[in-house]
Amino acid sequence: MGRSQAPDVPDRLILDAGALIALARGDVHARAFIERILVDEVLVEMPTPVLAQVHRGGHDRARTDRALRWIERFVPTSEHVARAAGELLARSGLSDAIDAIVAAEALAGTPAVVLTSDRKDIGRLVDADEAGRDVYVEAV
Repeated sequence: MGRSQAPDVPDRLILDAGALIALARGDVHARAFIERILVDEVLVEMPTPVLAQVHRGGHDRARTDRALRWIERFVPTSEHVARAAGELLARSGLSDAIDAIVAAEALAGTPAVVLTSDRKDIGRLVDADEAGRDVYVEAV
């Protein structure tokens, strides 16, 4: 699911909650993927609603905060992206609004890569884009 070919050099890397959690837990694949993509000076972004999914405070806060250092830009969700996310949900048959915001944000500025622990759902959302824009979904 999702586009099968990664763009040669994407403009942006969008992280979802699963990718950030993987980084916080020290996942070697997630870290290596981001390090590879940073060589090409790709902008690492996260929609702000994703932060609500992962920021829980407590004993894991320090690890989460360290993982957040990979993020170069937190993207507030615009009305345009929120509407696009709703349309992706309608076309895909899925219900997770934050996943849809991640996909819609990636689709709003292509070429882009989404790093996710939920390749299946993010892929379905990206595939629901009628314009068929260039977004690749990478699993952690």
